[in-house]
Amino acid sequence: MINIRILIADAAFLVREGLKAVIAGYPYMQVVGEASYSDELRQRLEQCQPHVVIMDHNAPGAFSVEDVRYVHELAPAARILMISSGLSRESVFQVLEAGAKGFLLKECDETEILGAIRALRKNEKFFCGKVLDLILERDDPAGPRNNCEPTRLTERETEIVRLMAEGMSTQEMADRLSLSVHTIYTHRKNVMRKLGLTTAAEVILYAINSALVQPGPRV
Repeated sequence: MINIRILIADAAFLVREGLKAVIAGYPYMQVVGEASYSDELRQRLEQCQPHVVIMDHNAPGAFSVEDVRYVHELAPAARILMISSGLSRESVFQVLEAGAKGFLLKECDETEILGAIRALRKNEKFFCGKVLDLILERDDPAGPRNNCEPTRLTERETEIVRLMAEGMSTQEMADRLSLSVHTIYTHRKNVMRKLGLTTAAEVILYAINSALVQPGPRV
C-alpha cells in the first residue's frame, strides 16, 4: 500500500533519477511528480498533491526560498525536504523560516534519505548530522548575557515553543490549546522577548537545544 506520495523538484536530471531509483525500492513510497523549474513545480504541486516535496537548494538553477514559501502556503500539508550540495547557516535558517521541515546534503546516503522522508511524513523534522552540527554550532541565541541566570519560561510558554517547533501556525495552536489567537500571539511575543530571538527558525533551534523536540535521528 502506497502511503507516501513524493514530488521531486531538482533542476538536475541525474539527481532526480537517482532519487527515483532509491525510492523505487520501497513499495510504500511513490514519486508522483517531478519538476525542474519553478513554474513546473507549481503546476505539479496542484496536480499531484504530494505528502513530501524534495527540493533542490543552493545549486545553479536551484529552487529559491520563494519557492519554499510558495509550497508551504499553497500546500501546507506537504512537508518540504531540502537537499543541497553546499551548506551555510544562513541558507538553512532561510528555508526553515520559509517552511521547510528537513535538510539533507546531496552526499547523504540512502538510509538518511529514507529516514528523512519517513520522518517528514509523520510530521517530524529531520536534519542530517552535518546540517544539525552546523545549525547548533552557535553561542546563546540571545547573545552574551550580563549574568548567568537561566531564562525562565512558564509552563504555557514552554508548550508554545514546542508547538512552534512542530510547525504549528498561530491558529492551529489556538485550536489545540482552546485559546484565542490573540492570547497565542501574546505568548509567542513573550517567548521571543525572553529568549532574545527574532524568527521562528531560531525558536526551532532553541527547542532542539533544549530537548523540547527531537530533530530526527543521526544516521
